[in-house]
Amino acid sequence: MVLQLANKKIISFFIIFFSLGVGFYYFSVSYPVSILWARDADFAMQTGNYYFNNGAYDLKKAEISYKRALKINPGILWGHYQLARIYFVRAELGQALKEINLELEVNPENLRSLYVRGLIYGYSDNLKEAELDFYRFIEWAPGEWAGYNDLAWVLSKQGKYKETETIILKAFQKAPDAKKNPWLWNSLGVAQLNLMKYYTAEESFKIALSLLADMDTEKWIAVYPGNDPGESEFGIKSFREAVEKNIQRARVL
Repeated sequence: MVLQLANKKIISFFIIFFSLGVGFYYFSVSYPVSILWARDADFAMQTGNYYFNNGAYDLKKAEISYKRALKINPGILWGHYQLARIYFVRAELGQALKEINLELEVNPENLRSLYVRGLIYGYSDNLKEAELDFYRFIEWAPGEWAGYNDLAWVLSKQGKYKETETIILKAFQKAPDAKKNPWLWNSLGVAQLNLMKYYTAEESFKIALSLLADMDTEKWIAVYPGNDPGESEFGIKSFREAVEKNIQRARVL
């Protein structure tokens, strides 16, 4: 997830859209070996999820657990996906791209991978590829607001501000409670500002700021579960300050 600024500089925040539940399996020697291996792989995945902000936050332990799951079962669902997210958070974009492409190869039905790959491409400045992935993702998941918001970010980086505005307005129609989302309103304001719609841009930024009034760490973590929860207060503060600055820019122009 990214936060757009009116001066076209980007403050980046990462989003994770999927996390598996955490549980523990107890093995019995009466199971066939193949079943034991499958359960061991599942256990490794669940352990990884636990350390990827589903109870604790330790990216190294999560990485080790996901790699163990993949060693046991190379085609396990979400294995390469979760590793890609970890490498993305670390800004190891080349490794992240390798893992998400492997997820798409072994689990082609997991089109949520397109969202993660779109982020990787976007931060790598492969904007055309990012745009294509986000368009494909919102076609697959039209009710999820983050796809629209990050597509808007990529379009803005290419100077496609009219398309950005159109995409956010589409999000308001398609995604539940989208009009209560400060990220979308801020992205809309950035597009409007660049289209020289200064008054409407200021109004969009004001709506974004009002929606941030009740933002707390619990809500922030729900949107960014892959980030270090200890940085939540800073993230909220930075978002508010960015929107306030965007309001001032709309007034000056």
